[in-house]
Amino acid sequence: MFLKADGTQVWLRSSTRLPYLSLVGAIETSESYDVIRSRLSRAYEMFPGMASDDAFLVLEAEGSKLVFCARPDKVCALLFLGKFTLAGDKQRIGLLESCFELMVNSVNEISLRVGATIHFEVVQSELASQA
Repeated sequence: MFLKADGTQVWLRSSTRLPYLSLVGAIETSESYDVIRSRLSRAYEMFPGMASDDAFLVLEAEGSKLVFCARPDKVCALLFLGKFTLAGDKQRIGLLESCFELMVNSVNEISLRVGATIHFEVVQSELASQA
């Protein structure tokens, strides 16, 4: 985590102003973080340089990214970077429902690939610390 001047901690650092939405929780397993990290590395591309700990690119679409961050203490976060818009048939459902569906599907996929339960406890907007 990066410590900002106002005392808050954030997951990302950026040279530009970068707001994002984070879902913060934990990876629930008795396995070591090294095992979890190895599985994440095989399943997803590393997203280096922006996060204080490990970051993995889960999804990339036009102008947006979904990034999964994890720390050795098994605290984790799913980060929504950029703008998420509706496209195609999804316009029949609302944006909030579409984002929720994306979140649930992504968490289920990550859980399967890691072989552990991921439990989120906090949803908050954050502003990346300035690099």
